[in-house]
Amino acid sequence: MRYFFSLCLYMMFMNNHAQNIKDYYEIGEYAKAVAAFSKIDNPTTEDRIVLAKVYAAKGMTLECMQTYNDALIETKKSDFLKSKFQYAKILQTQNKLAKADSIYSALLEIMPEHAEILYQKGKIAKAYEKLAYHQYFLDALLYDQTHIKAAHEASRYFMEVDNLKMAKNICLKTLKKVPNTPRLINLLAQIHYREEDYKTSLAYIQELETLKTDLPKFIYEIKGNNYSKLGLYKDALSAYEQAFKKGNKDYVLALKIAEISIQLDKFDKASKYLMIYRMFKDTSMWEFNYLMARVNMHRKNYRMAFYEFQKAYNENVNHEASLYYRAVAADNFMEDKSKALDYYTNYIETYEDEKGAKFIELALRREAEIRRTLFMQE
Repeated sequence: MRYFFSLCLYMMFMNNHAQNIKDYYEIGEYAKAVAAFSKIDNPTTEDRIVLAKVYAAKGMTLECMQTYNDALIETKKSDFLKSKFQYAKILQTQNKLAKADSIYSALLEIMPEHAEILYQKGKIAKAYEKLAYHQYFLDALLYDQTHIKAAHEASRYFMEVDNLKMAKNICLKTLKKVPNTPRLINLLAQIHYREEDYKTSLAYIQELETLKTDLPKFIYEIKGNNYSKLGLYKDALSAYEQAFKKGNKDYVLALKIAEISIQLDKFDKASKYLMIYRMFKDTSMWEFNYLMARVNMHRKNYRMAFYEFQKAYNENVNHEASLYYRAVAADNFMEDKSKALDYYTNYIETYEDEKGAKFIELALRREAEIRRTLFMQE
């Protein structure tokens, strides 16, 4: 009885070491994994394969290959194919794609309906930029309709070639088998946004938020874009700010936040994000100058606004609003209205023949008022 108890304790000790190797590998504690392996008297094939993965992760190619070969020698016939598959995955991590692909091809001759092998073949074909790489993912789904990664890769392929209908069908079909899968719901949000179905895109993002507490930056941007397209600017601003927290050097997003802030009369917030934009943007600055001028107009700093509208227009002579608001700013700070009149006239002469001119009626009306005032003063 005592002998039996001791044997049980020994087996538990051995199992704990084996488990430690895998645990240490998974958390990146490679030195501890090697040390744990050295304490096992009779390592299993699985132990050796984990050790080979450790060596692969450390870039120790020769040790990895030797350890794998040792594992293969010890492998039982029933486990041989599994070991070959695991070896091919190790080769992939070392970017030895041709050799890995060769092993997968050999395995497919024995197991032609193995979805995971087809998926891995697809990843290698994609890395080689083969035209029909997506077919491997579709084949994997044919044999395993719950293969989430294959569905994700296949859908992404069809999104890239603008076949959104096919991408959507793959996601929806897979979600029926494996509901509440974030990576597929993520794709559906993107697909519906590209289809300009903003409400449905938002619904998928909201569903995603119930499944994950931390979403990638671009999802919050799509969320903001959806709200913006629907005219819900307050919600759009909130979403954009969430996105900005995940990439606070994104000057394009900073500019977008500033634009919406101005629409919502949040000029202090707009000014803050315009300063961020200015800090990280090192080429064209006309948008910054235009929006900063709008902020200064609100603050009744008309002289500063005038010069900023001027700088914006100098850099982008096709920006109608800069030319018009330059005249408005001049009108507000110049005591000599004849000079302000010149700026209105300049805008009118530039845009009077443009069908889509936004401010022509306002400019013509103010021009007439100034001329009347000047005439009465003579």
